[in-house]
Amino acid sequence: MIRIALAALAIAAPQAAAPARVVEGSGRAFEAAEALFRSDPRWLGADAALSIPLGPERTLWLFGDTFVAKTEARSRGESEMVRNTVAIQTGADPRSAKSTFGWRRDADGTPASFFPESGAEWYWPGHGARLGARGPLILFLFKLRGTPGEGLGFAHAGWAVAVVDDPDAPLDAWRPRIVDAPALPFDAVPATAVFVDGERVVALAIRQAGAHAGALVRYDAIRLARGDVSGTEWWSGSAWVPQGALGPAGPAFVLDDAGAECSIHFDARTRSWVHVASYGFGASTIGVRTAPALTGPWSAPTTVYRPPESSGKKPFVYAAKAHPEIAGEDPRDLVVTYATNSFEFGDLFTPEGRRALYWPRCVAVRLEP
Repeated sequence: MIRIALAALAIAAPQAAAPARVVEGSGRAFEAAEALFRSDPRWLGADAALSIPLGPERTLWLFGDTFVAKTEARSRGESEMVRNTVAIQTGADPRSAKSTFGWRRDADGTPASFFPESGAEWYWPGHGARLGARGPLILFLFKLRGTPGEGLGFAHAGWAVAVVDDPDAPLDAWRPRIVDAPALPFDAVPATAVFVDGERVVALAIRQAGAHAGALVRYDAIRLARGDVSGTEWWSGSAWVPQGALGPAGPAFVLDDAGAECSIHFDARTRSWVHVASYGFGASTIGVRTAPALTGPWSAPTTVYRPPESSGKKPFVYAAKAHPEIAGEDPRDLVVTYATNSFEFGDLFTPEGRRALYWPRCVAVRLEP
């Protein structure tokens, strides 16, 4: 039985006094932090990276498609590409922190996805939150299906919620309970960013067709801890309303282009809400928006960094996200990751590709009050 102390969840949604000042071009490479992702000789790179604080010195990392070595050669050429993996970071400073990576294994020992496939469909991780200091961990998962020869080779097939009852346990003891969620009557899929607001969990849902606009949905925390997503409320533009009260157009979109992947968090030092995303397809930049409230109004994006990989011959750079629980070189730094890939899969196996592609890259962005 799940017990959540509501007193531990009594966190009022903060309001910003004024948006943070974001300086164009203020991001800089933070390569020393990237050693965090290269500490396991069998974990050989992954797509995207999301983080969720589990405690003051413990952070969960979630990854999409991942190379996991199958042999002692420990090379991508002798790896299994599993659909998702996780890691636990111990210590706030990535330059000195320790990381433990996790995935499952099939009966024959072959590496397998941490969140198992559902028939021919699979899960890529969204964001989540821990409910209280000793409560369960709630994770949103995106459900995908293959579309060979079409687009990027995949399409959304729904979403799910995963519950980890004891996230303080070692990774090999985690037994996530995955509950597929019912289809929504409009195009807005949770959740790329999650925030605990008192007895509710607020999530950013992304429109999949066309521009990836962002809407807000909230859940009762007690129900969500059971994998129950009923009784949801959506932001209509002026109030939170039950899902059934929304018209055919669905909820209001508070961000006109939130990004297919992104992050939102409240920056306590600057007292601002901060949105981080990649802008562009192939070659991209990292942009930051700010707002006085989660519901907006949100500023236009300020370009803080252009990844050097965007200048390559076949750039595929995306999935910028902030990780406010990770320490930078300076207390004013916001650590951001982005993903590097190639439209030619074989590029990931060349000497240069093994070194530079398909690893989370780190940037430090300076935010000023």
